[in-house]
Amino acid sequence: MITINSILEVQDYIDDYEGIIFDLDDTLYGEKQYVRSGYKEVASVIPQVDRAYDKLYEAFLRHENAIDVVLASAGIDSEEVKALCLKKYRYQKPDINLYEGVDDLLAAIRKSRKKIGIITDGRPEGQRAKIKALGLEKMVDHIIITDELGGIDFRKPCPVAFKKMHEIMGVPYEKLVYIGDNMHKDFIAPLELGMGAIHFKNVDGLYYSK
Repeated sequence: MITINSILEVQDYIDDYEGIIFDLDDTLYGEKQYVRSGYKEVASVIPQVDRAYDKLYEAFLRHENAIDVVLASAGIDSEEVKALCLKKYRYQKPDINLYEGVDDLLAAIRKSRKKIGIITDGRPEGQRAKIKALGLEKMVDHIIITDELGGIDFRKPCPVAFKKMHEIMGVPYEKLVYIGDNMHKDFIAPLELGMGAIHFKNVDGLYYSK
């Protein structure tokens, strides 16, 4: 496995591969952007909570269930309000951007005639909204959201998505490489299948560990 400190370093290690497969969150863009975008939406429907956005993000940084914590601290005990907050977060139109240089990186990979894919976990509505907001449909060849294969049991480290991408691309496993940020789940299946692996050590990522 290769470790990189910038996603743009990928280009230095993919000459021998024909299929380049990326994780999405904290690999092509910063997931904290999505969280902040969602909390702005949530704050808009609870104007009765002073500094709602700040409190939500502060609770998130403490690894707490932010919506529950903020509503409880404000004395709001309403399942209807909680449901509205969750809906606003999950169905937001994300205000997010690719990491600087990623669009050029993907264009360069495509110009080299390599195939580009994305395998990502998460609620389909949220992941599809991210993909649309980032314009990735036009930049990559194939996208697999693992939940769409049959639910959360298909999330990484389940190998099904990787096997499916192998079939779709028509590229031997040894000519495929997966790039991700989460050492706990991203590379188990790829390595077992004989794929290459590039770990993006993203110091700003939600799953960064020294």
